[in-house]
Amino acid sequence: MKSFSTSFLSGAAIFSAVSALATAQLPVEKRAAIDGLPSGGVVSNGVAFGFLPSDGYQVASPVYTMAQINSKLGVKASTYGWYAQITSSTFTGSQLLQRLDDVVASGAVFQPAVMPTIPFSQVTSNVASQVASVLEQFTAKGVEVWLRFGHEMNYYVTDGTYHGTAAEFITAWKNIHAAVSTNPKIKMYWSPNVDTSSSPVAPYWPGASYVDIVGVDCYPTSSPLPSSAFSSCYGTFYKTYSAAYNIPFVIGETGYAGSSGNAAWISQLVNQDMCEYLNYNAASWFEYNKEANFLIVEGSSSILSSAQQLLLHNTKTGCAISTTTGSTPTTLATKTASTTTNTTTNKAASQTGACTWGCNGWDCSASSPCNADYTCMSGYCH
Repeated sequence: MKSFSTSFLSGAAIFSAVSALATAQLPVEKRAAIDGLPSGGVVSNGVAFGFLPSDGYQVASPVYTMAQINSKLGVKASTYGWYAQITSSTFTGSQLLQRLDDVVASGAVFQPAVMPTIPFSQVTSNVASQVASVLEQFTAKGVEVWLRFGHEMNYYVTDGTYHGTAAEFITAWKNIHAAVSTNPKIKMYWSPNVDTSSSPVAPYWPGASYVDIVGVDCYPTSSPLPSSAFSSCYGTFYKTYSAAYNIPFVIGETGYAGSSGNAAWISQLVNQDMCEYLNYNAASWFEYNKEANFLIVEGSSSILSSAQQLLLHNTKTGCAISTTTGSTPTTLATKTASTTTNTTTNKAASQTGACTWGCNGWDCSASSPCNADYTCMSGYCH
């Protein structure tokens, strides 16, 4: 969703959007983690959570700093999204640099959505080097940058915001990639809009060698919000571009308008079975009142309270994978942000052959292991 106008997808388009892609999933044995997530940022069920603060431009919400959002939320955001446009062959990055101090003070990963409103073919190596120079002013101060270059490209070429072919986009992408490749604190973050027949995603894929992070922008609109909204938005995309290549998956922006569904959507964002979405690292909320009220921190106190409960007091801690066989000790790997902690638990073997505890289908965790004849996976004994 760009910063100066908002386009809404129909509920049918959003929830059928990811069905067109089908790529075989390769086995993934460990999480594709990302460097740079702040140690003190909010993490809920292994998902680092952050915001795109309102820029106040032609919207009902005023300008917010991340300092304001963090103060009201009661914890530091993990990610910080902002928008800028490339409007000519000269890119000064003024839209980004005006937030430099707030970004640095926040400690969050910076996720600039740099939008080429000039034709893709004009994003030359020279323009790309200017983008890299602007971002270096952030990384020089210790900021980790996940660059969402040309985000939602498959949609914005259809409404006239972007100009050019998919092949020209890929060339522009590779120019940007080359310009930032020597800076280890900048990651190339490929972030299309949801996949539809009129705005397909696949033609814009630059190839795994040119992508550090993948994500897709999805704003569900159905009311009531179905329990399958998360998988409908992200499931097929995740399998096709994250799991298949073991590339970290990050939700660059999302939101749900209306008091009846925003808490339910936050809950889905941070309560997935993280063993099914092992590469899912972070999500960012569109903190705007823009043609619809997406505010969850700067909105009503009741919505804020719900958000705090889901983000700050989630008892889930990520994916716990058990690899026990026989009476061998179990190692549980709990994923939170980009870190892994290990706990070893010794389990007694069944003495009678008849299972009386920790049996198939029983709940299990690090503190409540399965019987030695069973393995703890996704919170259940198998």
